[in-house]
Amino acid sequence: MSKLMRRRLVLALGLLVVYVASTSLAHYVIFPEGPADSDLPRQGVTVVNNGIRSRFVYRRTSVETGGRVFEWDNYVDPGGGPMDIPHVHPDTREIFEVVDGEIEFVVDGRVQVVRAGSTIVAAPGQTHAFRNASGRPAHMISRIEAADEQPWAALAEKGLLLDSAYVQFDRAGGLGRLSNLQGLAFLSRFRTIGYRSDAPIWVQKTLAFLVAPTARLFGIHGYYPPPASSHTGDK
Repeated sequence: MSKLMRRRLVLALGLLVVYVASTSLAHYVIFPEGPADSDLPRQGVTVVNNGIRSRFVYRRTSVETGGRVFEWDNYVDPGGGPMDIPHVHPDTREIFEVVDGEIEFVVDGRVQVVRAGSTIVAAPGQTHAFRNASGRPAHMISRIEAADEQPWAALAEKGLLLDSAYVQFDRAGGLGRLSNLQGLAFLSRFRTIGYRSDAPIWVQKTLAFLVAPTARLFGIHGYYPPPASSHTGDK
């Protein structure tokens, strides 16, 4: 490589570092995105996920439980559920109690049909997905529980946990319908969001951190305020 080419490469890398540093500073520190207290989800909020043919009704939210528990009624239409989105939660466990109908789960590659009256748990770091494989609607009570010590209450008050993420998914088009770029923007913000199971979590976090500031320049955000005519997450 010639001396001129090396100089150009060093200059390009320097400009890239300056760009990443300046946009990250603006996005994460100077002009951070986030909800007002009135936009934090609370009991009774309903989120419709047309992309996975499900409806969530919040029972207990993170801001109401110090960030340690999020519980919701999950009504899943036939064929619905995030079976095509296998994911992991590294810091939380997810507990599914089937109230009515039956749900097919895959947890760490093991397929299991869970019927009314039974419960299944996805431990921290376990890959899981599910669908309503029956011909009639199903009802579950789903619960996310903190599995380690983190500043959960502070994260809840900033709208950085899963209950706030579901509201944002809905506002951006619905779970199962988000673009990859939108998914990275959300991944850069929310702490208990599900990570893909086919790539190391640190790679996903790093990529999301780097991409989100540029995505924001093109109108793709990690937080969208509620429509003026509606309440938080309600449909």
